[in-house]
Amino acid sequence: GGAYTRDGGEIYVNGQKADITNVESAKKYGIRIIHQELMLISYMTIAENIFLGQEPRTRLGTVDTDKMNSETAKFLAEMELSLKPTDLVGKLNIAQQQMIEIIRAISFGAKIIVMDEPTSSLSQQEVKILFKIMRELLAQGISIVYISHRLEEIMEIGDHVTILRDGRYVADA
Repeated sequence: GGAYTRDGGEIYVNGQKADITNVESAKKYGIRIIHQELMLISYMTIAENIFLGQEPRTRLGTVDTDKMNSETAKFLAEMELSLKPTDLVGKLNIAQQQMIEIIRAISFGAKIIVMDEPTSSLSQQEVKILFKIMRELLAQGISIVYISHRLEEIMEIGDHVTILRDGRYVADA
């Protein structure tokens, strides 16, 4: 994701060698990370969080709030979330916030999403919804790197599993 630079080996994205030196260069390759601790701003709206740092502008250079809200409404509908773009993120439950993080990742062309312990604070029902959305993303050609200590989840959703212990390769299947 660009937060750390590689200290060995090579990185390939879609078969091409990638030089990822920072978060912006990772974004250019379509890589987004959803951290275990969600990176949303609670006093801002859903639309403001999704477009944070990438706000569309009017011809006068001001933030195009109408466009942000209409685009966000489309994303929410695609994710089957009955939320409004103007809802404050701080009023959402953890599962809804997780979905907003996913929308933020895919809204700007993510092709690879790294999810770090995404179910750590979700109920079983919320996990089912997350897995459904993950399967839909996979069907759209978006790859997901799923980090978890919960082996039952890995076995349910994983196509390929790599096991690391203390940062070192142990095995894969």
